Amino acid sequence: EFSVDCDACSMHPLCSDVLPLQLCSCSHNFHRDNADEIAINSLGGTNISNKSNMCMPNNKKPEAATLTSSVGDASSSSAAILANNAYNNSTRPTKDETKHIKAVTSTHSDHVRNTKYDLLWFLGPALICYALNTSIVPIYAIGIARIISTRLTLTLHYLFFDKDNYLNKLPQKQLQREGEDYVVGTILHMYAQIPLQVLFPGMFFSDPSVIAISAKRALIAHVLLVEPLYYAAHRWLHLPENMKSMHGFHHLSISTLPSTSLVQNFHEHFVYIAVFGPAFFAPFLLYGEMHWTIIGAYLVLFDLINAYGHMNIKYRHPIFTFKYSPFQYLFYTPEFHLGHHAFFRANYALFMPIWDHMFGSWRKYTKTDTDKLLPANKQDFVFIGHNAGLAHFLTCPEWDVYAAYGPFRTFKYLPYSVEFLFCNLVGAFCRLIMSCYTCSRYMINETLIGRVICICRTPIDYIKPSRYPLVNKDIVKLIKSQNKHYGTKCFGLGNLNKMKQVNDGGQLISDMVKADPELKDKDIRVWTGDTMTAASVYHQLSELPGFDTLDSIFFVGANGKIGNAVCKHLLTTKPNLKIRIYSLSHTLDHPNVTYTSDLADLLNHRVVVLGKQLGVRKYSKALSPFRGASSKKQELTPYKCRVILDYTVPYIPIDLTGFHNIEHHQIAVLETSPDSNFLKGHFDIGFGLEQHQIYPCHAGCIINTLYDRKTDEVGEICVKDMITMWKRGQELGLRNRPLKF
Repeated sequence: EFSVDCDACSMHPLCSDVLPLQLCSCSHNFHRDNADEIAINSLGGTNISNKSNMCMPNNKKPEAATLTSSVGDASSSSAAILANNAYNNSTRPTKDETKHIKAVTSTHSDHVRNTKYDLLWFLGPALICYALNTSIVPIYAIGIARIISTRLTLTLHYLFFDKDNYLNKLPQKQLQREGEDYVVGTILHMYAQIPLQVLFPGMFFSDPSVIAISAKRALIAHVLLVEPLYYAAHRWLHLPENMKSMHGFHHLSISTLPSTSLVQNFHEHFVYIAVFGPAFFAPFLLYGEMHWTIIGAYLVLFDLINAYGHMNIKYRHPIFTFKYSPFQYLFYTPEFHLGHHAFFRANYALFMPIWDHMFGSWRKYTKTDTDKLLPANKQDFVFIGHNAGLAHFLTCPEWDVYAAYGPFRTFKYLPYSVEFLFCNLVGAFCRLIMSCYTCSRYMINETLIGRVICICRTPIDYIKPSRYPLVNKDIVKLIKSQNKHYGTKCFGLGNLNKMKQVNDGGQLISDMVKADPELKDKDIRVWTGDTMTAASVYHQLSELPGFDTLDSIFFVGANGKIGNAVCKHLLTTKPNLKIRIYSLSHTLDHPNVTYTSDLADLLNHRVVVLGKQLGVRKYSKALSPFRGASSKKQELTPYKCRVILDYTVPYIPIDLTGFHNIEHHQIAVLETSPDSNFLKGHFDIGFGLEQHQIYPCHAGCIINTLYDRKTDEVGEICVKDMITMWKRGQELGLRNRPLKF
């Protein structure tokens, strides 16, 4: 938020009502640098010299203005504001005109809250209530109802609005920040309620007969007291010093979620307690009666309406858009408050825009991103996935949108057998009510639409051979239904859906499609994407520091088609490299290839590659005799291993306690630029990856779709195709995620 002492503007110091566009409302343009150079958010701290010249009516630009801006996360960047129509591109200055602009770290950008003790904080009021001999029922009934209503609102918002809107992609940093903070206000209110119950019991425990009249009084108090108080407090919070110390934390979010309404600076919550409290405190003081059910209903309803204002949707019913309709002044729409997050110094009102109209701070905002979406029935490519365990369930955005990114959770004390059995029961239930789980859609190269769809199969289905036919049947059934409803012809097989034991690396699926009476003439193409995975693994190895001097590697999973292709390519490009393969079956016949059945042998090689999951216990058993052994660089004894590179999915860290010089890294993860035209939308959620990352097999299938590959990609991998696929990926902006040793 800019702070400008404007000598020519009567609205000082709140003159900049269209802040992202210009410095102040008196049309003295001083626009920001381009979106790639600087991000300006609403955190204050702007200093401008020659300020009288800056705001002179002759529009003359200052000769030596100094402006300091704050950089928040991506959600508050210029690019985000551009997407929200809050930037006048036609008047953007040149870089020379704005080269004096400097970016500094914002007050809130590094905020991290420890959520480890949230459950204890939630249980704390029970202990205090017990000590003070006051009822815990009102406190926990209200608190739990608020949390449930918030989570339910998030779920419905994702399902009906965010899921298929690939142009509204929320930054991972924003999701992490809001996920850590959205319950703080609710828990704080629970603690604030305790002394009120003790000091004013009549405000909570009056006779139930007053509930109806108390509801009417609370509504009147809200309209007459809370609405004007909030408007005044909100404008006060937008003063630069308050914006920087408190309210700027909320405004880090430009594109919003329903729960953004609850994400505030800790101290700001106390401001809102004072502002919202009169809704039920004033009627109690006047009439001496109130009931906790009305207080609870008010807070839950308040949260829901506040969440409605932070939904990224456009709602334009005539009662709000008709010129002479009173409702445009009495109740807001999401676009009204989204305009506040885009413009910062406009649309301050809570739920009733009349206050902005009265004080001249109303500003029209139009949300246009959904107008540019491709048709809802367009679907050019489907990547077929499956459940990968309990942690995978927990990443579903419908359940928890905040967990969509980042590594899968691990359940240290839960045996895999128990976890998989539970997932099997959930999968069986899901198959009773639906045939598949549909994920968000995304845009490919501005013209095509892709989507991830999971069949309702869990790990046990890929462990028991008796279930393989059922898995393959579900895959073909999904292909048939998507082709029938959307005309989709391009399909990719994810993870275990192309396992050699299940369907011979996708070959059986290809044969089943060609033999199916409904599909054989539909030009269906089935791809595994493994060519791109093999290319990614090869380049990740070849780009290792010191790889040119490496004499040997240890390979687990080299008999698989990806490992086989990587080994063949390595032996061609690096003829002196020796490869030690952990396997009982010998599939590679080469003088530099040897086999072993001793997993502990991996310690004798500086680089280990894992392409097959063996189970944590197997590694622990093999490594346990050597834990804590010496590994001085001078001696390299008794073990040489320094790095384990793992391309298995999902990635499960190995317990390397006692091996201080060994690092375990996940490889075969590609990155794409956030502003890339190649992929837009939520192509990256629910995979245990960070934002803007994608597995190579998924990316390879997308590239096949873009290049309109006419043949299937199943069975063995061609090394020449690896080279071609990698070149295409690089041209589209894909790159291996860098390893940090």
